[in-house]
Amino acid sequence: MPWDDKTKSSGPWGGEGGNNGGGKDGDSPWNRPGGSGGSGGNDLEEQMRRMQERFRQRGGGGGNRRGGGGGGGTNFGPLGFLVIAGIALLAWLSTSVVMVDPGQQASVFRFGKWQTNFGPGLHFHLPAPFEQHELVEVEARRKTEIGQTIDESLMLTEDENIVDLQFSVFWRVRPDAPQDYILNVRQPDIAVEMVAESVMREVVGKTKLQSVITTERDVVQNEVAQQVQTLLDDYRAGIRILSIQIDKADPPQQVIEAFNDVNVAEQDAETNINQATQYANQIVPQARGTAQRLLQEAEGYRDQIVADAQGEASRFEQIYEEYRKAPRVTRERMYLETMERVLERTEKTILDSQSGAVPYLPLDRVQSGNRGGQN
Repeated sequence: MPWDDKTKSSGPWGGEGGNNGGGKDGDSPWNRPGGSGGSGGNDLEEQMRRMQERFRQRGGGGGNRRGGGGGGGTNFGPLGFLVIAGIALLAWLSTSVVMVDPGQQASVFRFGKWQTNFGPGLHFHLPAPFEQHELVEVEARRKTEIGQTIDESLMLTEDENIVDLQFSVFWRVRPDAPQDYILNVRQPDIAVEMVAESVMREVVGKTKLQSVITTERDVVQNEVAQQVQTLLDDYRAGIRILSIQIDKADPPQQVIEAFNDVNVAEQDAETNINQATQYANQIVPQARGTAQRLLQEAEGYRDQIVADAQGEASRFEQIYEEYRKAPRVTRERMYLETMERVLERTEKTILDSQSGAVPYLPLDRVQSGNRGGQN
């Protein structure tokens, strides 16, 4: 044997047991698919080893360690790929489901172009990226405060005075146009603040200081609300102004004491005017009632005098008619009636000259009667 024991154990081509790793064709090295000698098998194993190291470095070696042997990554098989594909499909389809809560509106956009709005409830649309939706709170009452800094609060009035004014804007998203709120307004609070401040300065500039801080606050608030709503509608901002509330309207601190004195004087004048109006309202009806009573009394007196005059005239006509028929009898009757009226109130003493009696006059009665007549 030309080979010793060491050569027999390893073989002339470097394989163990003479078959270089257990080949099927005995000791012949040319029957391996790796090449024409033992060096080809070694090169293939070296390449496999390097590929495994690269796989481990890239994060793919965990499966090999879990597998507990030499093999590549984990093999999911056809069922695993179907599960992954199903999960991905469900995740994609879930982008088409819209759940709108009460008080919300959902605007649907197809490639960025608005399509429709969804109210409260469960709705569906095409999945992303074909269609997307955005939820908007349309019932929420929002508040924007203006005038928190000196630059915002100081405004010039019509009479060239300065007023320190702070106010709040209450607004919400228009339920019929949430898409305008999404597409046309980038920062709604800032937009509302800028528009409201600009309009307030314009309205205050047309109003006198005394009116702004006292009697015409409501007029200013209503006018500002209308003009702000008009501007936002022109901008298609999708915002509805609920109200404008002036929180503070005072003159500058340097002259506030003088203005307070003026306000107190005006309040006193208003109080006096109200008291005078109340007194007038009390006196005038009484005077009208008295005048009406006097008129009615005068009318009654007039009717009485006229009726008496008419009665006397009628009586005279009746007497004249009787006199014309019997003048002598009428004259005697008139004489007797006249004497009866004259003598009925006096004390009388009748003397009969034919009886022969001595006339006796009660002097005490005559004197007392004369005294009573003189008085």
